Amino acid sequence: MLESPARHFDIAIIGGGFAGVYCAQQIMKRLGVNTLRVGIIASENHMVFQPMLAEVVGGSLSPQHVVNPIRLICKGADVLKGTVKSLDLQRRVLTVDGGKFSSNVTISFDHLMLAPGASVDLRRIPGMSEHAYLMRTVGDAMKLRATIISRMEEANLITSAQQRRDMLSFVVVGGGYSGVETAGQIQDLIAGVRQYYDNIAEDEPSVTLVHSGERLLSMLGEGLGDYTRRCLEKMGLKLIFNKRVRAVTARTVQLSDGSTIHSHLVVCTVGNAPHPLIQALGESGALPLERGKLVVEATGQVKGIDRVWSAGDCAVFPKSDGGKCPETAQFAMRQGALVGDNIVATIAKKPLKTFKFTGLGELATIGHRKAVAMVMGMRFSGLLAWFMWRSIYLMKLPGLDRKLRVMAEWTFELFFPRDINLLTPSFSSPLGEMHLESGDSLFRCGEPAQSLYAVKNGCVEITDAEGHLVKAARTGEHFGERALLGDGVWRFDATATEPSELVAIDGETFKTLVQSIGSLDSLFRASAQQYHLPEEIKKTIDAISESTRQAKASDVMTQDVASLDASLCIQDAIAEFQSHPHSTYPVTTDGKVVGLLRRSVAYDWLKNHGLTCRDHLKDLPLTTPFRVRGETPVPELVQTLMRSGVSKAIVVDGDDRLLGMVTVFDLLRGSR
Repeated sequence: MLESPARHFDIAIIGGGFAGVYCAQQIMKRLGVNTLRVGIIASENHMVFQPMLAEVVGGSLSPQHVVNPIRLICKGADVLKGTVKSLDLQRRVLTVDGGKFSSNVTISFDHLMLAPGASVDLRRIPGMSEHAYLMRTVGDAMKLRATIISRMEEANLITSAQQRRDMLSFVVVGGGYSGVETAGQIQDLIAGVRQYYDNIAEDEPSVTLVHSGERLLSMLGEGLGDYTRRCLEKMGLKLIFNKRVRAVTARTVQLSDGSTIHSHLVVCTVGNAPHPLIQALGESGALPLERGKLVVEATGQVKGIDRVWSAGDCAVFPKSDGGKCPETAQFAMRQGALVGDNIVATIAKKPLKTFKFTGLGELATIGHRKAVAMVMGMRFSGLLAWFMWRSIYLMKLPGLDRKLRVMAEWTFELFFPRDINLLTPSFSSPLGEMHLESGDSLFRCGEPAQSLYAVKNGCVEITDAEGHLVKAARTGEHFGERALLGDGVWRFDATATEPSELVAIDGETFKTLVQSIGSLDSLFRASAQQYHLPEEIKKTIDAISESTRQAKASDVMTQDVASLDASLCIQDAIAEFQSHPHSTYPVTTDGKVVGLLRRSVAYDWLKNHGLTCRDHLKDLPLTTPFRVRGETPVPELVQTLMRSGVSKAIVVDGDDRLLGMVTVFDLLRGSR
C-alpha cells in the first residue's frame, strides 16, 4: 500500500539557487503570501551568491555575507532543508530525506519547478575526486582559505627551501570564470599575508593555472582574454595552456603531455555533471534530456510534461536568438522569475510569456583590484572594470543588510591588511562516539539508516516489530549492516539495556570500504543474514514439510558426528581429518562439548609451531559452538539459526553432552 503524502504544496520548487529563489519570489510577489502554498526544497537553508565566492577565499569578504537565508528572502514560502530522494511525476509525489534523525517525508504537489542545479563528477580524472578542492559552496571556500593559511603556517616551520616550495605550490584547474577568479584571489591572499611569515621567501609560494584551451575567459573575446593573461602573469601566476590534467596524486599533478607539477593543493573548477535526480528521471524516461539537462520550452515548461517547469543549470533553456542560455547567474535569475510568472499565468488561465533576455554582459574579477568586463557590447578592463564588477554585483546581492555589510567590508579592505586568522571549519568525521543510558532508543523501525554501529561496551538489543529479540549486541559486536547494504531504512528497533558506549561509522564511509575490500563485503553480507524480518522467517518455515515442522531438533539432526576428544594431540586430529573430512569438528571432554575446531586452524597451528609438535587440542584456539537443545521444536530452531546467522548447530542435552549436529540441509530434507 502506498504511503499517503504528509503535506501538500500547490507549487513545489526543488532547488535553492538563483532560479529556484527568484521563481518563489516572483510567485509570492504576484499572488501574495496567503493565496497558494509554495514550498522550496533545498539541500541548504541559504542561497549562495556564487559570483562573490572567490572573494571568501581571498579574505575580501566574510563567508556569512555571501549567503542569504532562503526563509528571509522568500517570505511566505515553506522552506524544507533536505534532499529529494525520489520523484513520481505520475502520482505527483516526491520524497524528501531530511537528515540523520528524521524520517523521509512525502509531499504531493500540483506544479513542480525543477531547479536543483548541476552536480560535479571528477571521476574521469584519476585522483581528482580524492585530492582536489572544489569551489561550489561557502564551505568549500572556507575550507580552501583555511588550508592555504595552514600551509603557510606549516611552511614557516620548515627549514628546507625545496620542501617549502613544494608545500606552497597551489594548482588551479580550469580557465573559466571560477578558475580565473579563484586563482587571482589565492595569489592576492598569498601576496597580502606573506610579509608576516619571516621564514618564507617571496619566490617560494606559487600559483599555477592549468587551462585546456588557448585563451582564458574565451567568452569575453580575444582582447580581454589576452589582457587577463597579462595581468595574471604580472601578478606572478604561472599559466599553462592547451594541456589537460591526466591524474592527481597527494603530491603531484600530472599533465597530458607527460609533465608533472609538484603540488600539495589542487583546486578543481571543472567537471560539471548532470544532477543525479535529473539524470535518474531522464534515464527512466520520465523526463526529456539533452546531454544530461532538461529540455524546456521558451516558457520554462519541460517539453511534453504538463505543470512541470525547469530553469537554471539543470535545463537547456532556449534564447530568443535561437541559441542556448549560458550557465550564469544573470540568466538563472531571469529564467526563475519567468517561470514564476508563467506558473501564475497557468493557474489564472492566461497566456504564457517566452524568454527574451539575451544578456547584459559578462564580468570577472582577476585579483589585485583588476577585472575584465563586456557590458552592452563594450569592453572594459583594469580598475574601472573592477569598480563596475563590485557595483553591479553589489546591486544584485539580495537583502539590504547584506549590501551594507559587503560595502563596509570592501571599504575596510582598502585601508587595513587582510585577516590571517586560521579558523579551521569543523567537518563531519566518518567516526563518531556516543553514550547511551539504559532504556535509550538508538533508532526505530522505519527511520533512515545512517551508520554502522560497534559496541565498545554495554549492550544494545535489536528487536523486531513483534517485540522479539533479534540480537543482543554486546562488547565487540556490531550491527546495522543489513540496512546500509539494503534500502537504507531500519527494519528493527534498537534500545540500550544498560549504559553503553558505541562507535558510529558513517554510512558513506562504510559503503566505500565494503566496495573497496572484497573480504569486508563478504563479511558484512554474511553477518547481515541474521537480521531477518518475522515474515521472512515465516516464509522459510512454511517452505519446510509439515512432518519436519512438527519434529524436534533431535529428530532431524545427524547423529553420526565425527568429534574429537580435547586430550588428543594434534597429530591424532590430523589422522581423524583424513578419515572423516569435514570443515569443523566438535571437541569434547567427558562427552561434553567444549568447542569447535576448524581444520584450517589446526593446519595453521602446525605451520606456526612445527610439524612435529605434540600439543593437545585443548591448547588450540577453539571456536565457541552454537548449541541448541535436542527438544527444541523445528520452527524455533529455524528462527534461531536464521537470527544467529549460522548454518549449523551442535545439538546437546541438558548436561551439554553431544547428541548430534543439525544443519539447514537437514531441515530442508523432504521439504515440498
